[in-house]
Amino acid sequence: MKVMTYRELESKDELLPLLDHAFGWTFNQRSFDKFAKIDPRLMNSPIGFCVVESGHVVGYVGVMDLATLTSNGDVEYVGGIYGVATLPSHVRKGISTTLINEAHRYFRDQGYRFSLLGTSHTIVAHSLYQKLGYTDLFERPSAYKIMTQNKTKTTIKGKSQKLDLDRILVIYKEHVKGKTGLVVRDKTYLELLEKTEGLTARDCVINDAGYVLFRVQKIGAWVNGIWIREFVASDSKEMNKLLDLVEERAKDMIYDRTVLDRSLLQVYRSCNYMIHERSHSVLMVKPLTSDASFKQVYSNRFFMTGLDFF
Repeated sequence: MKVMTYRELESKDELLPLLDHAFGWTFNQRSFDKFAKIDPRLMNSPIGFCVVESGHVVGYVGVMDLATLTSNGDVEYVGGIYGVATLPSHVRKGISTTLINEAHRYFRDQGYRFSLLGTSHTIVAHSLYQKLGYTDLFERPSAYKIMTQNKTKTTIKGKSQKLDLDRILVIYKEHVKGKTGLVVRDKTYLELLEKTEGLTARDCVINDAGYVLFRVQKIGAWVNGIWIREFVASDSKEMNKLLDLVEERAKDMIYDRTVLDRSLLQVYRSCNYMIHERSHSVLMVKPLTSDASFKQVYSNRFFMTGLDFF
């Protein structure tokens, strides 16, 4: 077995079956490489590590450089792990362990004190990550509502206008004051989200004190749902106003899979959403050094939204 970085691979074609088996990710090198060139989390990293056996890619672990804000107000980078995959024919051979340890070496060489990854309690990999020193940081509370009657629909005429990214950024920065974690944003990052997430003005409701970024999801021929990606507002009153506007556009259902703002969760509850505090999805953390604990660096104010998960 040989460990190589993503950038060292002469051909990335074999990542398609590998990642499709693991996640249903129909990997396309051309589009992914364009994304990696503009994503600040990937542009300066090895992108990932691969195990190559007899000339074939049999395992992969992706790595990211994640900018975070500490409780001291400092910007500190941590490692992010994504896309842990092994071919079905090569499981239980220590390939994922080898690759994750390689990722940890990269993070330590960069001077990072922590590594983060997202996974599920329901898969075998969760116990592997625990053996490698990861612990659960938090789950992802969620909210769901079936629309039983149609509200008066908001009619949107003409072409979709450009998102007001400057305004969104001002509101977001005000919202995350006093919070730590994945809250480091600038306009370049928002432009990246606009491009990669396909967000337009039609996918946003906004006022002076908040905004909601969402995606209309068509599920088959009959079901039309709204997936809330990020919901930011100054207080519960503004949250209720924005939620009313989103519901005007909903046909069959609304769902928010990541509600880390407790005030927002309470607003959903008061509006008769089905609330689930527990989830299969979990963010895990591993300390890479012994000089400080995660709580010491970020206190209890670590924050991120659904758009920040990787």
